[in-house]
Amino acid sequence: MTKFNNGKPYHGSSDVQDGKLRGSTDGSDYFYFLCPKCPDDHMLRVLEYAEHDKQEENPYNGMVKKPAKQAFTLAFHVTCDNCGFDDFVKLSNTGWQGGKLQNAIRRVA
Repeated sequence: MTKFNNGKPYHGSSDVQDGKLRGSTDGSDYFYFLCPKCPDDHMLRVLEYAEHDKQEENPYNGMVKKPAKQAFTLAFHVTCDNCGFDDFVKLSNTGWQGGKLQNAIRRVA
């Protein structure tokens, strides 16, 4: 089995932080990340993913209305075939737990 990013360190760049990375569903329920560099919403391809973190108990369950069955963070290596953009992004249920995006961005900054 190969290691995520060939075992090299990974972290999303400033290009995917502070609300710069957007996404959307298409005509189905599939979600696509959109390239933060291309002006016309080119979809990023996911090259690989990994389980970055997993816990049996979600530490936010006591603060939310509906508890999660577990805690997880998934890491994705994404690229744009149009402009060559290449980066990493994570999806997690252990970070900001709801509310408005502008508040989450301010909280992290």
